[in-house]
Amino acid sequence: MRACVAAVSVCLLGCINVTPPLPPPDAGSDAAPADAVGDTAIASDAGVAADDVPAEIVDSGPPCPAALGAPMPRTAVPPRGPMDDALRINHLQAKGTHNSYHLRPAIIGPDWDYSHAPLDEQLESQGVRALELDIRWDARCGRFRVFHLPILDPRTSCDLFTDCLSLVRRWSDAHPAHHPLFLQIEPKEAWDAPTTELRMTAMEAEILSVFPRELVVTPDEVRGDAASLPEAIRTRGWPTLGASRGRVLFFIDRTDGLRDVYTHGGRDLAGRLAFIDSAMGDPFAGVMVLNNPNSAEVPAAVRAGYLVRVFSWTAGDAVLDPAVTAAGLASGAHIISTDFPDTARGGAEGVRIPGGTPSRCNPLAAPAGCTAEAIEALPR
Repeated sequence: MRACVAAVSVCLLGCINVTPPLPPPDAGSDAAPADAVGDTAIASDAGVAADDVPAEIVDSGPPCPAALGAPMPRTAVPPRGPMDDALRINHLQAKGTHNSYHLRPAIIGPDWDYSHAPLDEQLESQGVRALELDIRWDARCGRFRVFHLPILDPRTSCDLFTDCLSLVRRWSDAHPAHHPLFLQIEPKEAWDAPTTELRMTAMEAEILSVFPRELVVTPDEVRGDAASLPEAIRTRGWPTLGASRGRVLFFIDRTDGLRDVYTHGGRDLAGRLAFIDSAMGDPFAGVMVLNNPNSAEVPAAVRAGYLVRVFSWTAGDAVLDPAVTAAGLASGAHIISTDFPDTARGGAEGVRIPGGTPSRCNPLAAPAGCTAEAIEALPR
């Protein structure tokens, strides 16, 4: 069934008469196509020429937002937990959502047949502590928008990247005792190297317009004076919960040329705001998107100290498979991501973190004496 949906997607994108937007406003970026958003979204992957852009396409779409502002500082000191000096970020296990902004589209296939609550509601009432956002560059406005696919699957609960981040920031400000929130970012386009650098700089600027740097757990903070991130993780470990409550940790889900640019040619993440998908042995390794909870790589990476995200996928007819969820929980992965954080199709129970409040102690990495309440205990 999924293969059929994929084939239909390719056919539609190839047959619909769409044209790419004008080149991005940055100098030297005319080789990088970009997407608009909504039902008039432009399918940059269609591979058509960029010479004939109808005025009605260029002028369509949501209004462009105001210029980026500066984030408000946070003055409240987060309450401390009973083991905040002993427990570290990698000692927890949390629930995440896949494509956290996603709303069910008009054209429904098994992979798209789900809707998520608004981001702040997921955090507040569904026990979610990890969110995933797909970002696409809107060349007309010079900003990132959040949605899955042009035309076929464009519906989203928060349009602009900064809209999504602002929801998370407001919730975080109201609940400063939360353990770090994990924000997985997937840039959906491919750019040449100079444009990639410009786009990633723009992404970080948008983040810093909502979250001041002191609220972001950065690679430089984790590395400290160590020669590399892996060395720091091995010798000193991740920051404690006491040092990271009320904060966010970003990681990018890409392993191609974008990662080469973001890691300065595969060397490090010096000066960067986010971690990026990596493998053991990479000099910039810190966070790994391994997806398959049955893979032997997952517990190996967890025991080595890295943060790991897996996906509790759906099976066959898109019914949540409890065995896959159980494998993810047992694997020690720090983030168990799902399309169904609350209720699955047919009223079945969605993904739960057993004994979580809402998260729990990591079954492979947490030290003796750890309790779920010591990880985080917010009113539900």
